[in-house]
Amino acid sequence: MKVNPNFTYLYDKIETDRVILLQGGTRSGKTYSTILFIIDYCLQYTGMEIDICRDTFTALKATAWKDFKDVLISCNLYNEAYHNKTDHTYTLNGNTISYYGADTPDKIHGRSRDILWINEAHQFPSETIDQLFPRTRYKIIADYNPALGLDHWLDPYIDKYGVCITTYKDNPHLTQAQIEDIESRKGNEYWWQVYGSGQRANREGAIFTNWAIGEFDNSLPYCYGQDYGFAIDPTTLVKVAVDKKNKKIYVDECFYNKNQLGTDTIFELNKAHIQKPSDLIIADSAEPRLIDELRRKGLNIRGAIKGQGSVTAGITQMQDYQIVVTERSTNTRKELSNYCWNDKKAGIPIDDYNHTIDPIRYTLKELTQTALSLPKHFANR
Repeated sequence: MKVNPNFTYLYDKIETDRVILLQGGTRSGKTYSTILFIIDYCLQYTGMEIDICRDTFTALKATAWKDFKDVLISCNLYNEAYHNKTDHTYTLNGNTISYYGADTPDKIHGRSRDILWINEAHQFPSETIDQLFPRTRYKIIADYNPALGLDHWLDPYIDKYGVCITTYKDNPHLTQAQIEDIESRKGNEYWWQVYGSGQRANREGAIFTNWAIGEFDNSLPYCYGQDYGFAIDPTTLVKVAVDKKNKKIYVDECFYNKNQLGTDTIFELNKAHIQKPSDLIIADSAEPRLIDELRRKGLNIRGAIKGQGSVTAGITQMQDYQIVVTERSTNTRKELSNYCWNDKKAGIPIDDYNHTIDPIRYTLKELTQTALSLPKHFANR
């Protein structure tokens, strides 16, 4: 019987790599291979603390933990006496296996472990990963499907450790009917690239596919765009330059602050990041009092001009340009990769991943409308 490459990859990397990544399309065997690996590892060693985590406990219980328990039963290794259903732990050969969702804060913030397996890692926010990884003493296994856009918190780990990429063709346990069902979807380009071929692609329905990482062109006219946070939303500032002749927008993310900021703090942050005191900032006009206070403190700032259809018109204008985003603009790249249509026919985007995109819209409109008669504060010399 052919052995799934995910299983052999785990054993190849467990002694050398802190983070082991499994990327695969539908039915590639990532989950079962990891389950078999953990069980086999537990039978060889004892005294380990192993955590299995998914984005929610409900999802984990219905998928990875259900499969884990089924494999234990099929291998005659399951014993009800070793299963603490209250604490969600199972003891196997002196090893404690805990299973929980990332929606259980005390589990995320309070405990440590020797080995961590995060199932469907692409669904975890980076803030949760920042809590889980440092509390893991030795090894981290992360499996995910490639439906994560073209910019993700996984990228630095992929660059450092590499990744095992598998597809349904690597799974020896599929029936012919399952294979035919998967291959019948070859006509769906996005589905086939991600779930059939196990390769990354822009998020389905992504509005912007016209962007790339590059250097900011400081020879061009520029100004700044700003969005203001509310509740969990960030306050942001981006520097934007436009090359009308070559149809390019250059974006540099100045800050992306998720704290609830007062006027004084926003003023100081803006002052610290703008190039010159006279530089223009186009801000979200939904906050006129805040804009007025910042202007009184000495910033050259005014609200964006909005109106019916302005969002759709701004998106259309942005799509007409090549967008060049600096390497350090990690949040902007994430937003461009994940900003999608909620209702494409009606021209309504999702109300998320837009905290730098909206300011880019504001500045693009300003720079293209005033390109023939630029005030002095646009000059970069």
